Amino acid sequence: MLKDVSYQANTQEFWNSCSAVADEKDYRLGGAFNDGKGQPSQSNAVSHGSSTTRFDGVNVINTARKI
Repeated sequence: MLKDVSYQANTQEFWNSCSAVADEKDYRLGGAFNDGKGQPSQSNAVSHGSSTTRFDGVNVINTARKI
């Protein structure tokens, strides 16, 4: 598990580097109670689910590093 990271790639490079996707037994659903949209703000639950995936050759950077 990684923390405070981001990747550097365009969409095509990123998805073309996907080399493995775990099966449905690994599927996890995560979400939030607020989607942060609207004026005035709205309170809509949102969720996204996925299985563990592997990406090869993508540049990953530390976003928490203090310079």
